[in-house]
Amino acid sequence: MTRVGGSPRSLAARVGVVLVAGLAVLSASPAQAAFGETIRSYDVTLTVLRNGDLQVSETIEYHFGASTDRHGIFRDIPTRVPYDQTDDRVYELGDVRVASPTGAPAGVDRSESAGVTSLRIGDPDETVTGRQVYDIDYTVHGALNAFDDHDELYWNAIGDKWDVPILAATVVVELPAEPTRVACFAGYTGSSLPCGAVETRGTTVHLGQPDGLGPFSAFTVVAGLPKDAVDATGPILEERWTVQGALTPTPLTGTLAGLILLPGLALLTWLVATKGRDRRFAGVTPGLVGQGGAEQEPVPIVGAGPVAVQFSPPDGLRPGQLGTLLDERANVLDVTATIVDLAVRGHLRIEEQPRKGLFRSRDWLLVKLPDGKGDLVEYERLLYSGLFESSDAEGRVLLSSLKQKFAARLARVQSALYTNVTSQGWFRGRPDKVRGRWQVAGVVVAIAGGWLTFLLGRRLHWAPVGIALTLIGVLLFVLARRMPARTAKGSAMLAQARGFREYIATAEAEQLRFEERADIFSRYLPFAVVFGEADRWVKVFGPLAAAAGGTAATSPAWYTGPNGWSSDHFSDSLDGFTSSASGTIAASTPSSSGGSGFSGGSSGGGGGGGGGGSW
Repeated sequence: MTRVGGSPRSLAARVGVVLVAGLAVLSASPAQAAFGETIRSYDVTLTVLRNGDLQVSETIEYHFGASTDRHGIFRDIPTRVPYDQTDDRVYELGDVRVASPTGAPAGVDRSESAGVTSLRIGDPDETVTGRQVYDIDYTVHGALNAFDDHDELYWNAIGDKWDVPILAATVVVELPAEPTRVACFAGYTGSSLPCGAVETRGTTVHLGQPDGLGPFSAFTVVAGLPKDAVDATGPILEERWTVQGALTPTPLTGTLAGLILLPGLALLTWLVATKGRDRRFAGVTPGLVGQGGAEQEPVPIVGAGPVAVQFSPPDGLRPGQLGTLLDERANVLDVTATIVDLAVRGHLRIEEQPRKGLFRSRDWLLVKLPDGKGDLVEYERLLYSGLFESSDAEGRVLLSSLKQKFAARLARVQSALYTNVTSQGWFRGRPDKVRGRWQVAGVVVAIAGGWLTFLLGRRLHWAPVGIALTLIGVLLFVLARRMPARTAKGSAMLAQARGFREYIATAEAEQLRFEERADIFSRYLPFAVVFGEADRWVKVFGPLAAAAGGTAATSPAWYTGPNGWSSDHFSDSLDGFTSSASGTIAASTPSSSGGSGFSGGSSGGGGGGGGGGSW
């Protein structure tokens, strides 16, 4: 039998512990400190079984003081702690049993969070007062540590998370063989101060802390066993989940990701090259429409071929249609160009308003005219009626007044424009709907890939496999813009439109004079807006107007400016109008380690421990 008593040195150490404990009391739970809650005694029996499991029996004599609203206590037990840079150590907790010799409610609500198993003991519908005793029993698998020359129990019999003082603490350790060495530590976390007493009797070790423990202080025991005293020890290790670990490819996950990614990329390439590829008439000059039964072929993937300059827009093609045909989108700019076209054709007049202050933005008055030239197609009719839906009795409306009111009307105009270009036979399917279907498919695949990334990353660290599928979905979403496809008729019309764009981008005043078409400026201006060549086209108009016998003040009948305005200002005025119109009509309404406890051991450094309190 071995007994370790208290030396003067250890007595001084205990004084230090008491001082630290006194400070810890000040940091205890305010409610518990105010009501004087204490643990009068905390008795623990640790039994190491031959199979290596650890049976823990705790008897806690808890005094609730003046508290009248407590339901019981809770016991927090660490069951997952960091082991090294990549792994966590897991303590498997089982066979949990709780009883109360004093008759307190002993129901257990078990939960797991952040590596801690929490036992909430009591009944939410009943309260407890005064002195109550709780017996808590459980088994821990994987509690021992293995070393070359011995096996070891390094365990926090009482953890450092109790926020009330413990007046007396005892620990009994039952071993399957006589210990080779015993140690214990008591005090705040990290303290290497020994506990008050150690007594060994054969295979049983008695340890105590007669002076008790302050709040947030631990009682840790270390017991060495000869090799082969137990059948199994620990630690039980599980790879810790980290973002880096989950995302880092391995030969296996890299191969699986490649088996998804490469065929997926091949499938996307095939879809774009077949479903999203324009058709054209075979053996026919670009821009000409083949006769009935003419053979068709896919448009080459690389190289659109030469473009023949067209000196006029394709027959019957209007600016909004041309813009949608060019990029497969009914853009706001296409609608703005249509407003200018409606003015040119005499359906409305645009009147630039005088500035009402140095820092006030410009505004334009749209005036409805009854005798426009040419019939309106459906998208033009919707635009025209939408512009003047809230006009005054004289058919006038300020452009600025349409802000945050026209967005819903704009959506109907764009939808009608898509329907129009499709009904002309220029597209194999309505571009916006085709694009939308493929975008939805891309989103679905990307979401499925993201969910798979999460599941595989959390459970198997196979995130690269899910990422490959997510990437396929993202690429499908991006490539959806390539999926609308023109028919052979649409490709012929597109070739003419591109030829006309070349003319607008390169025409000079002398060419326009040669064609002797005094009104060509206005008629072609809406197309120049679509092409992004409006500024250049307006600058070409000055010499043309002079050559036709006009003056510097000459301006088109469909556009008027404030006093002092002349055609020299037209370029800036038109740019301001198209920019303001585009912004206005699109504006929407705001709305623990496996080290030995004998070398560098300390209080709170072993497995187990944790703490608790009342609730």
